[in-house]
Amino acid sequence: MCYKNTKIIKVCIVSHWGYPLYNKKCKDTFGGGSAVQLYLLSKAFANNKNFNIHIMTGNHDMTKNRIEFIENILLYSILPIKRTFLNYFRYILNIFKYLILINPDVVIQRGSGVKTGLIALYCKLFKKKFIYSVASAKDVNGVSERGLKGKFFKFGIDNADFIVAQNDDHINELETYKQKKFKNLKVIRSGYEINEIDIKFNESILWVGRAIKLKRPDLFLKLAQKFPNEKFIIICYKRKKDIDYWKSIYNEAKKIFNLEFIEFVPFHKIANYFKEAKIFINTSTYEGFPNTFIQAFMNKIPVISLNVDPDDIITENKTGFFCNDDFNKMEENLKLILENKELYKQYSNNSYNYAKKNHDIKKISDEWFLLIREQQKKKKNY
Repeated sequence: MCYKNTKIIKVCIVSHWGYPLYNKKCKDTFGGGSAVQLYLLSKAFANNKNFNIHIMTGNHDMTKNRIEFIENILLYSILPIKRTFLNYFRYILNIFKYLILINPDVVIQRGSGVKTGLIALYCKLFKKKFIYSVASAKDVNGVSERGLKGKFFKFGIDNADFIVAQNDDHINELETYKQKKFKNLKVIRSGYEINEIDIKFNESILWVGRAIKLKRPDLFLKLAQKFPNEKFIIICYKRKKDIDYWKSIYNEAKKIFNLEFIEFVPFHKIANYFKEAKIFINTSTYEGFPNTFIQAFMNKIPVISLNVDPDDIITENKTGFFCNDDFNKMEENLKLILENKELYKQYSNNSYNYAKKNHDIKKISDEWFLLIREQQKKKKNY
């Protein structure tokens, strides 16, 4: 979508853990689905001549030059990565310093944290527009507003000019928690570049995610032991603050003969594993809208989810099975779809059709373009 004779809008996206997605030489772990979506959106924005895109990310010591130009995007790798007392002050200082330097018309940020409040304060002081993008349920049900850090986040979300949710469940939760209706709130779904699928290899049963307890990778290991004749692959990223949990998963996985444990796959190579999978398993306690669902669906892979089904997309679109947090039901459903080829084919086609209709990045980015233009046109009321 391109607009003639319009003012170029300068957009700054703050993505603390997104740098490895932009620089393929960086082997550090990126910040999950939130970072991925901001990365994909920034690439779509950068292809629009009406937008000037700046990204503020963490400093991974990949280059002495903290400002890089990558794929029509100005990348500022200036936020501290290590959690130290001094770095908290550097973090606050650099957010304000570089926002003032960039002087954006609109700032976009996703996921709860102190930065949400800092960005909202900057936008309030300098009369800029702030769009907050919801990452998960804890952003909208009050969990992220607890404690001292939560007060910063509460200020941020309460003072955002617009809030983008991933699904209708998030809107309902936020309005229930805040006990009011929001006019500056809408759903814009996550997006990917979705291509035609010609051949499916249908080899493995796949799990992808970070080694954190809410994602419960241990249950995937348990599932693999129930199906010794099937090939299971777990791609399990480690986080420094959860390293002991990652080690426990790693050690247990090595005992399972039909399970391949992979510690890290760069984002630009992860598509290869989805292309060769036949079933995707999600064992999380909760999520926002898992990027891995879209990656599975766009590759004609049905999803079996233990406890996550945003807006009932799995149930209503027959793209797999929702198990209502019942492990036995997950085991039964996996057995069913492995044995019933016609059912598998039906759910496989449904998955791709759903992704193409609802998550094509071309359509999603157009929704963002319109939102950004509408927000930029509005004047601040102070």
